[in-house]
Amino acid sequence: MTIPVRPASIFERRKLEAYAALAVAKLRDLAPYAALELVLPGGSLMALLLWLYRRHGRASAAARPLT
Repeated sequence: MTIPVRPASIFERRKLEAYAALAVAKLRDLAPYAALELVLPGGSLMALLLWLYRRHGRASAAARPLT
């Protein structure tokens, strides 16, 4: 006995494609940190510090008033 499977609608397919694109974008953001962690001894600490440094830079730039 087989269970009939309905084909995915175009909206479901596009939603899935959007989620996949978001996941790929997040992985691309994390790739440099993962490479640093794998290559260097103590890479986990270095990757964490670099991530915190870069995140702090973005946060302070966003908090600056526009002149």
